[in-house]
Amino acid sequence: MEFQSPIISGSDPTVTGRLNLPGRRIKHSFEKTSNMLGAGSLASPNRHNTMSFMSDDLSQTIFESDPTFTRIGAGLQRKTLDETRADLTVHNLSRKKRNEELMSILLEEEVPGVENVLELFERFLKTFQSFGAEHQVFNQCAEYESECGEQVSALRKLIQMAPQGHNKLAQAQELEQELRLERDTWRLVASLYQDRLNSEFQDNEMESDEIWSGLDDVTSENDLVKQLYDKNTLIRQAQLVVDWLEQRAADVYHDSHYSQVEFYGDAVAGWENTLHSLVSKKRGLSTDNVEQNMVTQMDPDAPNREQNRRLHPLDKEDEMRLLRSVFARLRCGQLDEAQQLCFRAGQPFRAAILEGWKLFHDPNMKSRTDVANIKESPSGNPYRDIWKTMTWKECENVQLSEEERSIFALLCGHLKALLPACRTWEDQLWAHLRAMIDHCVEKELRRCVNYKRQLQVLPDEYWNQQLTIESIFSTLAASRDKTLIAQGRDQYRQYISFKFSRNLIIQRYIIMDDVDGLLEEMSSWLKQGDSWSVHLRPHMIRLMSHLALFFRRIGRGSCDDSIGSILEAYVLQLVHLGRTDLAAVYVGQLPLPEDQIRLYAQCLVMVEEQEESCDDEERQRLLSLAHDVGLDVNAIAKQVVIKLCDQGGKIQHVSDASLQIATSAEDERRIRSLSWLLMDPSMRSQLLIQANTLMRGYLLRRQIEAVKLTFQLTPPDTVAVLTELWESRTGLTELPTEVEAAVREYLCIQTYIDALDAFQEWFTRFHHSKPKKMEASVQQQRGGASSQLSFTENLLKEQHLKQHQIEVQRWQAAVDSLTQLAIDKLYNVLLFPDGGWMADSVPFEDENTPRQQQQQLLRQTCIPHAALLLCNVLMSTHRYSQCLELANVIASEQQSLYKVCSAEQLAQLTKHLRQAYVRLLDIGESP
Repeated sequence: MEFQSPIISGSDPTVTGRLNLPGRRIKHSFEKTSNMLGAGSLASPNRHNTMSFMSDDLSQTIFESDPTFTRIGAGLQRKTLDETRADLTVHNLSRKKRNEELMSILLEEEVPGVENVLELFERFLKTFQSFGAEHQVFNQCAEYESECGEQVSALRKLIQMAPQGHNKLAQAQELEQELRLERDTWRLVASLYQDRLNSEFQDNEMESDEIWSGLDDVTSENDLVKQLYDKNTLIRQAQLVVDWLEQRAADVYHDSHYSQVEFYGDAVAGWENTLHSLVSKKRGLSTDNVEQNMVTQMDPDAPNREQNRRLHPLDKEDEMRLLRSVFARLRCGQLDEAQQLCFRAGQPFRAAILEGWKLFHDPNMKSRTDVANIKESPSGNPYRDIWKTMTWKECENVQLSEEERSIFALLCGHLKALLPACRTWEDQLWAHLRAMIDHCVEKELRRCVNYKRQLQVLPDEYWNQQLTIESIFSTLAASRDKTLIAQGRDQYRQYISFKFSRNLIIQRYIIMDDVDGLLEEMSSWLKQGDSWSVHLRPHMIRLMSHLALFFRRIGRGSCDDSIGSILEAYVLQLVHLGRTDLAAVYVGQLPLPEDQIRLYAQCLVMVEEQEESCDDEERQRLLSLAHDVGLDVNAIAKQVVIKLCDQGGKIQHVSDASLQIATSAEDERRIRSLSWLLMDPSMRSQLLIQANTLMRGYLLRRQIEAVKLTFQLTPPDTVAVLTELWESRTGLTELPTEVEAAVREYLCIQTYIDALDAFQEWFTRFHHSKPKKMEASVQQQRGGASSQLSFTENLLKEQHLKQHQIEVQRWQAAVDSLTQLAIDKLYNVLLFPDGGWMADSVPFEDENTPRQQQQQLLRQTCIPHAALLLCNVLMSTHRYSQCLELANVIASEQQSLYKVCSAEQLAQLTKHLRQAYVRLLDIGESP
């Protein structure tokens, strides 16, 4: 930042070095464009200069009427006319070749240039981690600005090199504008808040009387203004904003256009067409009607003094273009360039006019101790008050063009005359801040400088311009200009869509130093729809998140809830973009551990749902990232599994235990999610609890295969690992009540599944694997041709019979073994120890939980089913007496199995038992 003037920066670089403040303006020199060079001599007095305007990037701005620029590509170094003409053909050929190469690239890319910008997510994270110390916070901002600037340059180069109107460049152009705004936002943040934090280490801002109390009268306006910027925070920060606005304008100029300084001709002569006409008329050579009523003299005041006469139309057009160019240069803070432009246009008097505002400084007024007594040259205008008074009057001279009045208004602080030339919200903010600074400086100069003469009195309208930051924004918001209101409230530029308006709102809050208001505003943007991605682009959420982290690091802003909601949106956006590995660091920035657990678990759930197969290696990596930033990995894994295993509201209960429902893809995903709890042995208890929850639901829906898949995923040594871990941690062998209940439930389900498998194996072997007898004799196979069997045929028949008997014996042995196994397994369900199958051995305080309700339903379904299966085995294998023993087991009060059986189920069991009793009587055995 260069505090070189209260009006135009650029004259005294010593102040910046002394104040050591951020935001130094980048000066852009004029550059010559080869596009303006064509056939014909530029020295011809009757030439009509033309230019190519490209205002699509800067429509409705001050720059749209600047004739010194045209958008034709990257800027070139200034060359002589002959050099430029010599290079023109080569330049066109090389550009055509680049366009052809780029076109082939663009046709291959779906969205040219946009994918590379996504690198900003990784680079911002790296910067955030690299500059983690509190004193490095502004290095961090500078790095953010640099990273955005690099991407802007790359996108700009792509857009400039590509053929204009390419249908794939729309998104790249939007992104370039968005990143340009973000770059400028970081520049503004660093500039303002470095000054604000530095000011906090000094005394609070004092009133003007206090600033100057104890100071002797001074004669140097320049010295006083330097001290004013040192002491007055309000003026200093307003100047910072002005510098920032001017640098923004200069950047847009530099990136979007060519400089064309030779536009006004080769000869350094102003109004050359008028001069040519006057000379021709004096020689009696002119007969052109356009020369009628032309000025008779060539002094600068001739057009105003000779009111009924005018300049040559070509000179008048050049005059307007020059004035617009000069004002545009001043809008960019480029005073020196504006003066050089006036010189090159042959109007040095205009360059002199731009000198009149400068503060007077005579270094010889101070006491000197050197013996040489060398005098130094004074600088500035000692009659600045007179110049300013006259300039103010010129601002109200309606005979002057609007462009000329706007230049005078800028230099003398005439806000009313300056505003018509400011067509955007940014331009008007710049104009108001300029006027505010000029008013404050002029007031202090007249209070404190010991002038040796009486100063000219400025009009009352000047002193009535009482402006503050708050009043300026209020004035802009109350403007009747609908376009201006839309720009300030909703849009950043008319050519930029609504999604870019939020950058302007952010910048407005930053200028007003309303951090809490900004955080609340950004948080409200996240609530404007069902999906944040509809309203906010990924890069905007990245900007919001890092701004929130910046404000928290410097101790500004107390809205922790707003910061949390912004970070949460950014983390979800990262996951949505596939940058899950970046999420853990930002999750760790949330203040509350429960919020960290909830958010990171939500991220992992999204990963599991987005990817068709999230393998164990990826799960381990994501949990390791969480562990590295200090997150509670076990709690996160638990939350992930709870969310992924959620089976909805009330689980549908299938009362028919003989049915088996197929396993769906969603069920397989739920089962796979248990792998999150396999990463660490200390999570085995949660693994067991969640696996039990899944299996209860599957059993109620009769999804037996899903239950088996869950068992396969659960390590068989889970119970042993739990016992070992608990004993090593506490020295106790008895597990906690909750874990003990989970182990018991796990064993109950395992017992039931083992019983079903044993029954199914027995059923298959008993009914479908019994060896079949030979149903046709050899004689029948021969068609009955002979009633006598040969010796060979009889031998073959005997061998078949013997082989069949052996197979039957083997089958019978296998069936007997499987029968006994099935009976034992089914009895394990019916006679489960310590209270019965699916009954907790230790009562819990709350006996009506969903878990206990599900257990009761399973008892009412699975126990009668196991009893019926056991009856089937016993009846099929003619073990009738054991059927009657089963009746005693069911009716026993010790197990009370009959209490969990419905009337229909008891009727089925009674039917089987009655058949067994009858069969015993038939074979003569006593029941």
